Amino acid sequence: MIGSSTICGIAIGLIATALLGLIFWVMYSYNLSIKHWIPQTIIAGIIITSWAVYAGIIDDNNTKVEKSVKNTITANYDNVLNYHNEEDNKTFVSSGSRYTFDYDEKTKTLIVLKGSDVDAVFVDGIKDKGEK
Repeated sequence: MIGSSTICGIAIGLIATALLGLIFWVMYSYNLSIKHWIPQTIIAGIIITSWAVYAGIIDDNNTKVEKSVKNTITANYDNVLNYHNEEDNKTFVSSGSRYTFDYDEKTKTLIVLKGSDVDAVFVDGIKDKGEK
């Protein structure tokens, strides 16, 4: 499924292509240093749209990972409050205890710490059997 950031990337790419096409057409119409305007527009459009769509795909994937982490935590801990998933503040509170967590995208592993002790390890959203 195409996410909202990817759709925005497509729209941004198409709008930028249209604006560049207009600029190239004006340059062509007034004989300002270019002999053709369509090839430049197509090439620039492909490049800009590709970059914008790629950025949208990355953003959509990051959003999916963040939602997955939050869903795993809320499904396995009671009364989750004060949930934060920022770069330097990955914490939440559950039943009066403060937890920190870390997610490794390569191994799809979520590690939840209570203080300096490992409270739980989740792989692909499933609690590791060797844990509590």
